[in-house]
Amino acid sequence: MLPRMQVKSLMQKLSIKEEKNAVFFLKRLEGWINKNGNTTISLAKGINKILDDIHYREIQKAKELKKINLEGIKHPYLKKYGKEIIELHEQGLGVRRIQKWLWEAHRAKISHSSIYRFIKKCL
Repeated sequence: MLPRMQVKSLMQKLSIKEEKNAVFFLKRLEGWINKNGNTTISLAKGINKILDDIHYREIQKAKELKKINLEGIKHPYLKKYGKEIIELHEQGLGVRRIQKWLWEAHRAKISHSSIYRFIKKCL
């Protein structure tokens, strides 16, 4: 197994977001080499196939995380505009700016602390 610093470097170079996926990549690559040999074409095919699989998994995980559970929310405006609040937060807007935007766009008065707790709960 590679030292932690080399795994971090590998993650950066291959655009892998989680360390467990980098370890998974190394194990699958080792199995691919043992099964198909150590030729350049075989390695290129194996690396591309494994990376596609890892990136697909990361995309699926991100989609699952984006699903917002609004069932425990009691505030009517947070329920109604929850998805917009999360989208604005992901765009980089702060809690106060989101609060101001909600007032200007929908005339919805929500305290900044409620918005902050909602974002913290959802993300």
